[in-house]
Amino acid sequence: MKAKMFLCLLFAFATAGYAGIGPKNFVKYVPKNPDAAGDTIYIPGGTLAGGENAGSLETTINQDTLTTGGRKNVDRVYALYEGQYYYQIAPIYCYNPTGTLTICGVPDPAQPTHTTKPVILISPVPPATTEGTNTVYGSIVVDNIHYQAQMLTGSFNAELFYCGTAQHRAQSLRINNCLFEFSSIDLFDCTNESGAIGGWPFGATFFITNSYFRNMFQGGQWWGSRVFQCKHPIDTLWIENVTTTTAGLTFLQQNELTDVMYVNHCTIVDNHRYWLLSPYHRHMFITNNIFINQNWVGEDTNITNSGQDPEKSFTSTINVDTNNMVNGLLTQPKYWASPTDSTHFSPLLSLNHLQVYISDNIYYYDPQLISGYYNSSKYILPAVGTIPSYLNWAGDGTGPWKIRNIPCEWMNSRTQGLFNAFAPPNGGFIEKRTSTSDPGTVTPGIASASIVDSMAVWNQNLWGDTRFAGGAALQNTHYIYGDYNPTTLPGISGGVKTDAMTTGQAGITKFTDLTENFSQSTHLSVIDGLPIGALIWDDTKLGSFNSAADWNLVHTKYMSEGGVPDGITTAPSSVQGSYRLDQNYPNPFNPSTRIKYSLPQAGIVKLVVYDVLGREVRTLVNGAMSAGQQETEWDGKNSNGRTVGSGIYFYRLTAGSFTAAKKMTLIK
Repeated sequence: MKAKMFLCLLFAFATAGYAGIGPKNFVKYVPKNPDAAGDTIYIPGGTLAGGENAGSLETTINQDTLTTGGRKNVDRVYALYEGQYYYQIAPIYCYNPTGTLTICGVPDPAQPTHTTKPVILISPVPPATTEGTNTVYGSIVVDNIHYQAQMLTGSFNAELFYCGTAQHRAQSLRINNCLFEFSSIDLFDCTNESGAIGGWPFGATFFITNSYFRNMFQGGQWWGSRVFQCKHPIDTLWIENVTTTTAGLTFLQQNELTDVMYVNHCTIVDNHRYWLLSPYHRHMFITNNIFINQNWVGEDTNITNSGQDPEKSFTSTINVDTNNMVNGLLTQPKYWASPTDSTHFSPLLSLNHLQVYISDNIYYYDPQLISGYYNSSKYILPAVGTIPSYLNWAGDGTGPWKIRNIPCEWMNSRTQGLFNAFAPPNGGFIEKRTSTSDPGTVTPGIASASIVDSMAVWNQNLWGDTRFAGGAALQNTHYIYGDYNPTTLPGISGGVKTDAMTTGQAGITKFTDLTENFSQSTHLSVIDGLPIGALIWDDTKLGSFNSAADWNLVHTKYMSEGGVPDGITTAPSSVQGSYRLDQNYPNPFNPSTRIKYSLPQAGIVKLVVYDVLGREVRTLVNGAMSAGQQETEWDGKNSNGRTVGSGIYFYRLTAGSFTAAKKMTLIK
């Protein structure tokens, strides 16, 4: 049985860390010969200031090969210890097209209180290829990791991971419970447009869950700052409980079909370009999401004329094409008219057969952006009547052109026409309960009018407006959450949330440790009763969420509102179940608290409470348990039945090869 199936699905949140960052002298890692048979290699890290074992991550992965060049174990798990820091000083190169590279964070048995996400820092790394820092041929899993994509020098390589394949193998990317900070072009580049070996052109799958992509901003252009790009047909694009801030082309696919696209409980904040570009989907479910200031930079005729959209339409937040059989669309072979005819498609791609469900979303533009930029005499050019563009991408001249699509349309006229024409009973296009109200997130998308000025000056500079030459350093304003500095880490120091760590802890245990907070409690989903938006900002709500169960609620609601039965009816098997340890509730607590956990299969389970010194306080569960969600209570007593004192305690779940730990606080 492969340990990666247990180790790297929904790992723990917890807390600890070290002071400072940026060691004066690295203590380089001296590798041991990796176990040729074991499923998991545990890799030592170090402290922020000391930099012990620098290079341990990439050295272990790169040397885990046979003399023939193949992998010793194609599905090896590389486990990093919570509470430790990993200085990457060389590229990762992993040729593994038949397997999966898995990097995940696990509790450190030797230091049970050091349980922040493992942090990977790049200091600096020459690119493994001309494209990116790391190169991986094969599938990738990243779980319970904090990865700083910007090097400590402040510079970037083009991509964090350049992804390839071989022999037409379908690959997959899974990101869960991770914090990625910063991005240049892509975090994961799954496209090789040269036609050479590389890219994922053969039915890739993406499962991106319970994660935060923070400060995805590149000051020099609009189009980068992506979680991934894959300009090939995608079998499954599953994005759930995810937040992105200040990104560009966030999830980039272009003129290729996505078979199953499911975006649920996400929060997309200040996306300056398109959160999702491709308008071609067989099954499209966009539910329970918050979009704040999406595509706020606008569009002009040079953009629409340059081929951005096949019909020269504005690219709206919800964007569906009128014809799935022209415009150079690429599809999976199962939709070809015959095994050799890729230019004509199956009737299943006819518009009346598509499942399209857009429901319980909030689409909001900050009035400060409209009044302080779009309608401001400071930025409007009287000769054109709007803020101007001087671009010439389509060869139409240098303008000035009108910048339009501000605020960005929810649906362009083509998309709205499809929802009108193929609404039930004529098809399965359904839009329900779209709100334009202020979502009321604790942290707003734009903090003040001065931030709007910085956004406007930066954007007009990119439009070629010489009145504002030089642009603005948006990363030095509160448009960016935190300090946009790779040499500091977010976390909690002395009880205060901060991004400029000099003392105390560095790193996060959960996303609510960050300075920003995108939770809201006013707008609830009709589908599942939970707050709309990403649930990673509410520890109690995230603990009550189950991916497969919520998919069933979404699909059931779609069918009850007239959806077409063609296509998928259950969640993909890969998301049917996983190990998970939830945050206790209530927390802090007195005198008792409840702990929930989920098991995808029956087995022996152990759940133990420890004090801050790592001493065992109480074993709550130790025995066989059935599959499904389980719950137990801790009454604040030790194994001798005595009530324990106030303070911080940790609880750890072990089930098979899965282990996870979390922190709780008893207050009397």
